[in-house]
Amino acid sequence: MRLLFVPIVLGAAAVGIIWGAQIDFGPLVINRVDEYRLILRLGNPIAEIEEPGIAQLRIPLIDEVQVFDKKIQYLNAAAAEIEIAGNERLIIDYYVLWQIDSPLEFRRSFPKGIEEARKRIQRTVGSLVGDAVGTLTMAELLARAEALDSLDDQATLELTSNGIRVVDVRINRTELPLPTENATFEQMREQRRAISRQKRAVGAREAREIRAKADREARELVAQANADSEVLRGEGDAEAARIYANAYGRNPEFYAFVRSLAAYRKTLGDRTTMIVPPDHEFFKYLDPKVSSQN
Repeated sequence: MRLLFVPIVLGAAAVGIIWGAQIDFGPLVINRVDEYRLILRLGNPIAEIEEPGIAQLRIPLIDEVQVFDKKIQYLNAAAAEIEIAGNERLIIDYYVLWQIDSPLEFRRSFPKGIEEARKRIQRTVGSLVGDAVGTLTMAELLARAEALDSLDDQATLELTSNGIRVVDVRINRTELPLPTENATFEQMREQRRAISRQKRAVGAREAREIRAKADREARELVAQANADSEVLRGEGDAEAARIYANAYGRNPEFYAFVRSLAAYRKTLGDRTTMIVPPDHEFFKYLDPKVSSQN
């Protein structure tokens, strides 16, 4: 039993030391892969631990261990109204990705912790965003000009002495202030109305030209058709006259008889009254004597 007691005690002690290290209590300091640890002795830093694993020993109850997050942090900055080129004002909304680069410098710069750091980052990056955006036109800003690509490097340069590295700065929203937005929308509507008036005027002019051309072509077609009809009618009358002349030349009496019948059909109808002498030439073929001779 005595032989087993010593290993059990040593094992329990080792477990206790490791467990204590997990909660930053005890003589052993263990660092995680996503964290920094700073060891303070009587309030003064004595070790800055950045790599994961078992770091070093410390004096319990005297040495303090402070933990800092190594992961990338997200800061959604408050929207700001900025004047850009052309005296236009825009509301710019942006975000910042950042991380602690040096826990020692970070602690010295921000003794109150992460919220104090956030305020400092927002002031610094906000100033840089205002300077960069202020030189751009609306078109360049909407196209995400190259001047915006270097904001993270500039911000890191400004904040590196505070133990901060800025990973990325991105503008995710640009809006017009409400009065400017209303004026801009009204200007856009007026531009569209002007375009519509211009297009309607062009359409009306083209419609008049098309109608005038169509009327001219219609008149030309009708005139040509009338001319063609007159020619055809003249040719028809000439052909009829020729046929009548041939027929008359072959049998003049029969021709006169047929023409008279045609005249009767056109002239005499139901209840037709004519007052002429009985021996009038018109009734020649209605005379029984003449009819019997024919």
